[in-house]
Amino acid sequence: MDSSSSGSINIPDDICSHPTVIKGKCMVCLRRLPIRCGQAFDYIVKNMWLSTDEIARVRMEESERLLNEKKMVLVLDLDHTLLHTTVNQKYLKTQEELNSQHNSIPKPYLITKLRPYVHKFLKEASTMFEMYIYTMGRQHYARRMAAFLDPEMVYFKSRIIAYEDYEKEQKKSLDLVLKHERMVLILDDTIPVWRKQDQPNLIPVKRYIYFDTEFDNRTPSLSALKIDEDEITGELATILKKLQLIHRMFFNPKAEGDLAHRDVRLIKARANVLQGCTLFINTTDFDPEKSRRWMMMAEELGAICSKELCDSVTHVFTYNSVGRKMESQHTELDKKIFVHPSWLQACYDAVKRKAEKDFRPVVLVLSKLER
Repeated sequence: MDSSSSGSINIPDDICSHPTVIKGKCMVCLRRLPIRCGQAFDYIVKNMWLSTDEIARVRMEESERLLNEKKMVLVLDLDHTLLHTTVNQKYLKTQEELNSQHNSIPKPYLITKLRPYVHKFLKEASTMFEMYIYTMGRQHYARRMAAFLDPEMVYFKSRIIAYEDYEKEQKKSLDLVLKHERMVLILDDTIPVWRKQDQPNLIPVKRYIYFDTEFDNRTPSLSALKIDEDEITGELATILKKLQLIHRMFFNPKAEGDLAHRDVRLIKARANVLQGCTLFINTTDFDPEKSRRWMMMAEELGAICSKELCDSVTHVFTYNSVGRKMESQHTELDKKIFVHPSWLQACYDAVKRKAEKDFRPVVLVLSKLER
């Protein structure tokens, strides 16, 4: 045992699990450990290692804290997701500008373009998520970009994970995020850089290519086209709406299961099941409570609910109704798919689109609908 720290009480090694080790020294028993144990979390404290048990404890504690705050976790890639950086000096406006900045910009010269809407995106996302930066860039680059994105350091603080933090594994991993994976979403333009088991947490982002790049000559850059993404209809604005929907479903008090066991991966998977479908729920067939339930379920599956039987409607919900006949003439309604509500429940339970033909009403209710 190391007794070099006078006035402290040493805990015998046989009852110390060395939960936190900094610079090779256990912070509990003060023993110096010749072999690094557990996992490194240098991005939190330099040379800090946590044991497996301590990682589990911190992860549980931190997850409970966020759930109480009604927040989830959002892990953000940098390059081609939130911004685009180049070292190509042709993008400096003039030779005079290059000369004037020669001594103030460290080599290599970095020219960074923020993705349109990024500041608004971060501000809105911060109300729903605790955010991390997770990049394949080096730590010094990651911190420079973090300061560019978040000069007041209110969004990320020390939660900046860079290449040095996972260099040995060669893959990005949620092991370094001290929160339960079931409450973590990832935004990244490149799926394969993540471990396979973490990919269900990932929402792919369209690559932001503002500058010309030698690695992708097939796609013309936005600067070459002399355009940029639109603030309102661009990728980040679209992604934000998806995040808001997922957050609302995750914390929905009427959702199945208690909050402590809700899984964003299941919510995310369900959100794609009925994408492209527009549903009309005939309110004359359902009481208001059931109508609200079906609409909430349809929204979770990625469908749009219409209050009117319009051209965009793809599916009409109706119960079986004996004694009513379907009119045979060809009308706009003949283009709709009529399904029993059990189809929606089956899609929800299976987390995939079930064949509508297996859920047809025995007799379609058409007499109540506008023809």
